[in-house]
Amino acid sequence: MLLALALLTVGPHVVAQAPSPSAAPSLPACTVPPRFAAIAVDPMAPVDVNTAQAFGIALRVVADAGYTWRLVDPLPANGAIRAEGDQTVWDVAFQNLDRKPGDPPVVGGAATQMFLFSAQQPGTATVTLGSFGPGADKPDRTMTFTVHVSPNVAVC
Repeated sequence: MLLALALLTVGPHVVAQAPSPSAAPSLPACTVPPRFAAIAVDPMAPVDVNTAQAFGIALRVVADAGYTWRLVDPLPANGAIRAEGDQTVWDVAFQNLDRKPGDPPVVGGAATQMFLFSAQQPGTATVTLGSFGPGADKPDRTMTFTVHVSPNVAVC
């Protein structure tokens, strides 16, 4: 839509047109990194995230036998990442999908324990998780993940 603006002057009439919206310079579309960045399962591969992004670490566990994964060392209070909690997802729901009607349900088995973290500031962090057996004070094994946090920048 053209917008015409008439200006009256002492002499003849002068008409000035405002530029059409299509004539305005187009700005490039910006790409903002997603809020949730990755789920890490391999400690050999570094986790690369940007600030303000969340990421998870997923580890297999035999939770019904009393095993659980826990952070071995607390993360620094002002570090590059912050721990947000964990959740266990049981496989038993998936094991029962293939059973026939009338068969008893499959009980027990493994689960996946998900640890959620958020990237707070640029830097590198090390997350060491230990597998603790029932009543154990020390882990029977550990897994260490390296996390690289870059500044959150919109790419235009």
